[in-house]
Amino acid sequence: MSDYAKTVSESIIRQLEQGTAPWLKPWQAGQRYLPFNAVSGNPYKGMNAVWLLSVAEARGYGDTRWMTYKQATSLDTQVNKGEKGTVIQFWKWQDEILKLDENGQPVLDEKGKPIKVTVRLQRPKVRSAVVFNADQISGLPPMELKTALTEWERHTEAESILKETGAIIQHAAGDRAFYRPSTDSITLPLREQFPTADRYYATALHELGHWSGHESRLNRDLRHPFGSMGYAKEELRAEIASLMLGEQLGIGHDPGQHVAYISSWIQALQEDPREIFRASTDAERIVQYLRGREIQQEQSQEHSISPIQAPVLAIEPKEPVMLNQPTERLYLNVPYAEKNQAKAKGAIWDREVKSWYIGPHGDTEELITRWGKQESVIQPQLDPATEFAQALQEAGLLLPGIPIMDGGLHRVPVEGDPSGERSGAYVGFTDGHPAGYIQNHKTGLETTWKSSQRTPILSDKDREGLEVEAAQKRVLRAKEREALAIETAGLVEAHWQAAAPAHSHPYLSAKGVQAHGLRVNALGALALTGGKLDEPPQLWSKPGELLVPVLDENGRFWAAQTIDASGRKSFPRGGKLEGGHFPIGNLTASETILIAEGYATAATLHELTGLPVIVAFNSGNLPTVAEIYRKKFPEKILVIAGDNDHTKPIEKNVGRLKAQEAAQRVGGFAMLPEFDKGTSGSDWNDFRKAQGTQATQARLQLGVNQAKAQKQASQEHQPSLEKEKRVSMAKAPEKTLVQTGGRSLTR
Repeated sequence: MSDYAKTVSESIIRQLEQGTAPWLKPWQAGQRYLPFNAVSGNPYKGMNAVWLLSVAEARGYGDTRWMTYKQATSLDTQVNKGEKGTVIQFWKWQDEILKLDENGQPVLDEKGKPIKVTVRLQRPKVRSAVVFNADQISGLPPMELKTALTEWERHTEAESILKETGAIIQHAAGDRAFYRPSTDSITLPLREQFPTADRYYATALHELGHWSGHESRLNRDLRHPFGSMGYAKEELRAEIASLMLGEQLGIGHDPGQHVAYISSWIQALQEDPREIFRASTDAERIVQYLRGREIQQEQSQEHSISPIQAPVLAIEPKEPVMLNQPTERLYLNVPYAEKNQAKAKGAIWDREVKSWYIGPHGDTEELITRWGKQESVIQPQLDPATEFAQALQEAGLLLPGIPIMDGGLHRVPVEGDPSGERSGAYVGFTDGHPAGYIQNHKTGLETTWKSSQRTPILSDKDREGLEVEAAQKRVLRAKEREALAIETAGLVEAHWQAAAPAHSHPYLSAKGVQAHGLRVNALGALALTGGKLDEPPQLWSKPGELLVPVLDENGRFWAAQTIDASGRKSFPRGGKLEGGHFPIGNLTASETILIAEGYATAATLHELTGLPVIVAFNSGNLPTVAEIYRKKFPEKILVIAGDNDHTKPIEKNVGRLKAQEAAQRVGGFAMLPEFDKGTSGSDWNDFRKAQGTQATQARLQLGVNQAKAQKQASQEHQPSLEKEKRVSMAKAPEKTLVQTGGRSLTR
């Protein structure tokens, strides 16, 4: 399961629990609710629409416009500093490539420029993009309000969908609305029972969504009994489709009668986070199928039927008159994976020719645009580096040439970076199936990549040989990284030894902390090559910068962090950082050890509590450092004094999540600063500035006391556990007792 799927699913689950999931929120007729791209004007579809709705709800965005960083720049607007974008994903089913002649050379047009042709991909490329809401962007004009359809217009359009489907719709007094697969019919309450015509059409279209799943249409499994998980999943598809149709037709959305399925939806997403993706995709297909069957002819006003007076009992299918309908069959290039989409647009399968063609009710323009027969072109096999370069470019990374596929981390500029800044990073592998990792710090994009080229079918012997070769390469890369780390450590340590003790520094003054053994670079600048012949030397340390050593548990020197007067921090390229840390105070003299992220936070904690504190340098390193010191000091109390990025959504609050993870791994305790809503700050140093020294000391002492009390309670419970252990061992000698987090488990 990808991190993207997990993030989306967890966010939707939280909103379901709070009753704020996108399809659970009602809105009135005429409102523009669904997200759309501010540059193209196109609405986002399927999962992307649901996800952006979810993010907007969680962050309180009131604007439905979204765009990429590059699109914002093209409008002479600016993404606000510090804003993080939202990752969306899409499938790329076609690509533009150079047209080649029989010798493999590009074909040129009359102006001497290479000709490009569009080819259909047999396997889609999964691509990620990062978009920002209009509320995150400065300089945009106010959003233009959507021109609402009149009541007559929206009811006529909704009625046309009901009629052109040919669905059997029956009405009966009561409060039941349902679709019955056995009779392929829909039952609704009487029209006059609904408070408004909008509410009637919203209910009818919801049931029509179920109707679309019949085996003769979109072929979903509708054989699940009421109250089952399968039934709830089908309701989820119909409800999301109702949300989309309600906005498109302007009739609004009322989810009130379907909230009973919330607990089942939560359970479904917890069991399989990808269920929300499948449900959103099916909902999009429902919308395309139903809207693709609308009348495609102009009707004169005198022949129109008022939606309130239109017949609704057992509506018979009506054959619409098509304008400009071709007399000969127009065949299409429809990949198997897109057959349902083409079918929803009116394509028909020709069993003899074994191809899809435009049916009598098909959306001719849409079908030709997406699947029209194109020039027969053999798609060239791109080498992995070239294909990876395309993915990096789409992610906004700027490369001077072909990416380096050596398994190492490479930093490069991104779109919008000032000169000398490198906010992008990538890792590329060519072992086995070529793959990679991409990160754009400016937009917040973090994703993985795999080559779209099919892996050849190999014999067991060949596959074993490749696996051995890949393992050998991994070992070689590890040795190269270790050698580089040792070389870098030697250079940096020599620089550290020659540096002057830090008696004062602008950064320390700004943070209000002392220098606990730090030094200041009093020498010239130190440049490091990073062990790459094709990379320019990296200017790591400049005169006047603060130096914080990076050590292991044995005190061995591995690297150093530099901090300039403005607070900007950096590590040497090639240095070993995982598990590296810097202790403040005597670790052996106290029963309690605190572990924090940055130096200023750790210094604040040490000065206010007198306890030893370990600087882990970043949140991702907290679990590793905690495990190192749990192994070294099994009986000590470990308190993870993490950061709390409380202004971010919970899934983006990495400081809190990593602190809690570290505490859970080592049976420790997470102690986080809590800030008032609407205020800034994330760490204990910020908390002291906001609350004052005395209040911070009191809060820290309370947290440490609670950790000690919990530790003592656990120890007092230990005798009973030992007794259980003896009994257990006597009854079942083959079992051993494992203690974890204060609980006893036998295995």
